[in-house]
Amino acid sequence: MSQTTSGTWQSVTDEEAWDRELFAQPRDGHFLQSSHWAAFQRANGREVYFGRGDGWQCLAIVERAGDACRLYCPYGPVADDLTALERAVEALQELGKQEGAGFIRVEPWAPVTRDDLVKLGHFPSKRNMQPGLTWVQDLPGKTKDQLVLEFAPNVRNRWRNAYKKDISVVSSTNPDDVEILLQMIHDVSNHTGMIPHDDDYYRRQTKTLLERGAGTIYITKHGEQPIAAAIVYESPTTRYYAHSGSLLEARKLHSGTVMLATMVLEAQERGQQVFDFVGAAPKDEPDHPWAGFTEFKQSFGGRYRQYLGTWEMPCLGLAPAQQ
Repeated sequence: MSQTTSGTWQSVTDEEAWDRELFAQPRDGHFLQSSHWAAFQRANGREVYFGRGDGWQCLAIVERAGDACRLYCPYGPVADDLTALERAVEALQELGKQEGAGFIRVEPWAPVTRDDLVKLGHFPSKRNMQPGLTWVQDLPGKTKDQLVLEFAPNVRNRWRNAYKKDISVVSSTNPDDVEILLQMIHDVSNHTGMIPHDDDYYRRQTKTLLERGAGTIYITKHGEQPIAAAIVYESPTTRYYAHSGSLLEARKLHSGTVMLATMVLEAQERGQQVFDFVGAAPKDEPDHPWAGFTEFKQSFGGRYRQYLGTWEMPCLGLAPAQQ
């Protein structure tokens, strides 16, 4: 344990209490600040720290490359107000000095403005590490039929008539089913040039999250043949659409549409409050690389959610690495 004037850092914490605090209203933090994401980072060989202080908490990942070191807080620190965020920043500086970090990368989850971050010594990163804009569907207060009516007409028709084409969607908590997802990801990569993570990355992620009850694999089948798959992250409040793929040869069956509709509706059945489609192109930017996929996500109804984006601040007086 490391004690600072603004909070405490621990490499091990009471995970149940951590997540309960993180996901409670009004804080409602992001999955990437959870104990589950920390466990996945450990599986990747990284050091993690859980920080707490008055009005804030923060999962900090120590990222090392040779002699270089930085702290990264995906969608964090989580802070209740500007004063609490100031305390979190002070504590991160102390942790950064302890670990020999050259700079600290943050994505604050707090009711503050970009001007506030500048005053705290942050500057915007050249690119966002995690999406700074996403598309979400709010699930409470609606019946299943009302939610379906928010889907675009073609989405409703494909979901309702999937059985006529012998299309079914099943969910799984068996980590071995990641091999089906990998088959789909490889097919997408082979046909589009998309560069995915290495296979073991997905295997580690699936094993870690599914064994902790923090993830679900979905598989779409045509008859008995898998034609699409995806993994979603699960928090008590939110389901996140993480990685997915489908077979090009089955594109006319619209397997992804049927699978995503099922995932949204089952999130509502689970009592989750939000379905996060994870990443979206800005409105009225038809040339954005994510424009087509964003249009697909928007066909399930919902709204934009804007984040503060990725910010950096130097530690120990060193200039930040340009990445």
